[in-house]
Amino acid sequence: MINITNVIAEEDWSFGGHSKYHVIATDNTVDHFLDLRFKAEKRWQAWQTNIHYEVLGFKGDQIDSDVVQRLDRLFVAYNGEQVVLRFGRQAISWGNGLVFQPLDIFSPFSPTEIDKEYKTGDDMLYGQWLFENGDDLQLILLPRNKIESESSFALKYRGTYQDEWNFDLIAARHFDENVFGLGLSKNILEAMWRLDMSLTQLKDGDTAISLMTNIDYSWVWFEKNFHGFIEYYHNDIEGLALQKRLERGEIYTQGSDYLSQGIQIELHPLFNIHATWINNVENNSGIFQIRGIYDWAENLQLVAWLDDAYGDTAEFAIDRQAYMRVIYYF
Repeated sequence: MINITNVIAEEDWSFGGHSKYHVIATDNTVDHFLDLRFKAEKRWQAWQTNIHYEVLGFKGDQIDSDVVQRLDRLFVAYNGEQVVLRFGRQAISWGNGLVFQPLDIFSPFSPTEIDKEYKTGDDMLYGQWLFENGDDLQLILLPRNKIESESSFALKYRGTYQDEWNFDLIAARHFDENVFGLGLSKNILEAMWRLDMSLTQLKDGDTAISLMTNIDYSWVWFEKNFHGFIEYYHNDIEGLALQKRLERGEIYTQGSDYLSQGIQIELHPLFNIHATWINNVENNSGIFQIRGIYDWAENLQLVAWLDDAYGDTAEFAIDRQAYMRVIYYF
């Protein structure tokens, strides 16, 4: 007699990946980048393993030519009915921000980043307990070289209130500071409103608040699909504490108040236009980003975009840049 359940649960290895080539041009320089990612995944019963091997190549006028390789994902996971455990190199994203992420303390994306398909993996233990009412409790343990002063430990409870409010409660020990966070989201008049706020007890004894609130809405106009958003971001962290976060890649801006707006227009089911504006309201500097995404074929995508900074362009480390990227998925 054949056990059908075991046969279905026992899967072979699956393979995939992508090849991304993109070129960045400024008034005086041209740089080339190549990103090759090879993925392997296997599932058996409640277990899973993922392996991502990445090769990155660089060549150009602003950067030295180089090729680097790394294992960007390498973890084993157990997916039970109520318990999820993952151990190894993986990536976790927390928070509700569309541009800024005050609750994502683990290597968040830059607010000007275009390609957010994969976040760089970290070696960590991730756990999740699923409650019968749909809520869940998540745990992250991320050790670093100096265990006591640099490691991170975080808990997040995610739940709902009266079937209308979604909320996140976060408590973390990040490097040598305590972080507490609150996230809220709710449907309002067919739009989605969100709020993220973190309170950090800094090493020098001060307390700093970072917050983000946004609202986004989708509509149809002239038989075209539109999606727009507006987001406000405030950050209290400054001085040495800010510099450390800039160096660690946790914060990418030096000001305290930013207003962002964005719109997406589906001109054709295969072609979308995205435009984003990020403005530092303190000194009236910022950046415009516009990009077009064309699904050329089933597994082939072409992306082109333009970044144009104004005011204090040093904050975004660019003045004006044009990009083109070709992506092939396999």
